[in-house]
Amino acid sequence: MKKHGWIVFLLAVVVVLMLFYTVAYTVSYRETTIVTTFGDAGDAIYGKDDAGLHWKWPWPVQRLIRYDARKFIFEDTYDEILTEDKQNILVSIFCVWRIKDANIFIDTFKGRTKEKDCEERLRTRLRDAKGNVVSNHPLARFINIDSGEMKMTVIENEILDKIRKSAMTEYGVEIITVGIKSLGLPPNVTQKVIENMQAERKTQADAYRASGKAVADTIRERAKTARDQILAFTNNKAEGIKAEGDKAAAEYYKKFRENEEFAMFLREMKFLVETLKQNSVIVLDAAQIRCIGYFKDGEPDLPVKKNESKKAW
Repeated sequence: MKKHGWIVFLLAVVVVLMLFYTVAYTVSYRETTIVTTFGDAGDAIYGKDDAGLHWKWPWPVQRLIRYDARKFIFEDTYDEILTEDKQNILVSIFCVWRIKDANIFIDTFKGRTKEKDCEERLRTRLRDAKGNVVSNHPLARFINIDSGEMKMTVIENEILDKIRKSAMTEYGVEIITVGIKSLGLPPNVTQKVIENMQAERKTQADAYRASGKAVADTIRERAKTARDQILAFTNNKAEGIKAEGDKAAAEYYKKFRENEEFAMFLREMKFLVETLKQNSVIVLDAAQIRCIGYFKDGEPDLPVKKNESKKAW
């Protein structure tokens, strides 16, 4: 009897656990759940606001539906579109979205591949919005050497505005962001764009060269004027110094004329002193250097004026 009591107890525990499993459920912070009662959806429970343990009636009275509340992302196809100025351009974009209103979402998508079906519909809407927006802008707003002329952010926001409202009201989906993933040009357009860019760069380069040449000419003229002024000033200064030197030299010449030979002797001696400053051995030839002749007899003979006798030192 005791053995049968343990079996009954275990069966009761299993029944309680199974009942608990059918009436209790947990909601993760990254999930959104909806409980339907006989097929009618109730209010959505968002994990980011009300995560944890929740209760419901067992099936078939109520049924639990879970959605992933995290962000989804997909990439559009690489399509060729005609711009406003009739230029072909290749554009692909990406889209980030998430389920915002689970009640609208469950009413619209009832299959097992709800997220996939929603993504396909969003992809179609995004491709249409991309074509409409890109065709309203010239090529220069996509590709330009002047970054201020490019309007990529404006174009992305226009695409986003075209699908955001309808995605929310029809699918219960929030479009978080739309961006241009890749941008390209067909070969014929690429060559034309390159030629236009080269022409623009050449025009800018010519303008810079002309401006630089004008500045260089101005600098040269200023330098030439300054040079002429400096030379004129230095020439005048040099002439003044030369005049002063000639005046001072005239005074010395008066003294030299009193005894020209003695004056020459002093100059030649000064030259000799300057020449023999270094430690050198020099052979002096009186025939070549006149002042050496004064020492040929052992004692120097001083030069005297005419009609005067020589005096020994």
